[in-house]
Amino acid sequence: MEYYKLEQRDMLNPEQTRTVYRLKNESRIDGTQFIREVAHRHSYNEAVVTGVLIDVAKELAEQLGKGHSVELPNIGVFSIGVRMKGDAEQDAKPGNEAGGAASDTDAADPEPNARSLRLDHINFSKNKDFFGQVEACFSKQSLRRVYGREGVRIKTSKYPQVKNRMIVAREFLADHPFMTVSDYANITGLSYSTAQRELKQAWQNPDYGITVKGSGSHRVYVLMKD
Repeated sequence: MEYYKLEQRDMLNPEQTRTVYRLKNESRIDGTQFIREVAHRHSYNEAVVTGVLIDVAKELAEQLGKGHSVELPNIGVFSIGVRMKGDAEQDAKPGNEAGGAASDTDAADPEPNARSLRLDHINFSKNKDFFGQVEACFSKQSLRRVYGREGVRIKTSKYPQVKNRMIVAREFLADHPFMTVSDYANITGLSYSTAQRELKQAWQNPDYGITVKGSGSHRVYVLMKD
């Protein structure tokens, strides 16, 4: 098993870096291989394992959709979170950061109902024994660094200052109707997760001239209208 040390620019202080460690995942166990491994370990029929997993997924989706939390034995507990439709656009407005005081407009909003709420995320709380089993297996692995003797991989932006990256973003939007997180990561050299966090901060600052449209996987960034 291989790992590397990653030096990343600190988004809040571009002159500083922070160090994190990452495993180098060279392969992914797909569903077919996973089913094959389970069947082989316990001499089950692969078709039976496949059918059980499909039924578990369907039942889990149905029970979560009804608002229940669901515990899968020896794995963990699943539950869902909801939010008001349009919250993404409301969050984008200055002064609506998490933890801020509600405005008069917020107080006047009607009570949420089935039409105004949408599924936002699915939570997973791991079972302690499950975590221990993963940890026990992990502790038996042989680890070695990659990317040179020191195992350091530097991930920095082509533009170290946030304000410079915002200029580049606006130049991109001047020639394109919208910008995605991937677009911003590509033109600035940031990682996807850092680009995502930075754009969330950008739309909350009207000085940057960028706002958001849509939500979830359909969220895009556009120039703010004058």
